[in-house]
Amino acid sequence: MLDLKDGLVLYHGSYCEVKDPDLAKCAKRKDFGQEFYLTTSKEQAESFLRTSIAKAIATGTIEEGQKFGYISTFEIGLPQSHWL
Repeated sequence: MLDLKDGLVLYHGSYCEVKDPDLAKCAKRKDFGQEFYLTTSKEQAESFLRTSIAKAIATGTIEEGQKFGYISTFEIGLPQSHWL
């Protein structure tokens, strides 16, 4: 179980770096629709990165032979509560 004391770090694995997610650039026919997928598992993001590279090569988005990708991280802070 996740412990949300200070916030949460989420990961996204892709053939390209993602700084500002844009849903218009996301594939439309994914498992849960046109969304930007994140995970709490860096290992899962690394696994998806390999899939993303293979798909991008197959569609001609990137050149054949590209062996690198990116794990983009997103830190989600939690609002501070104040006791009265």
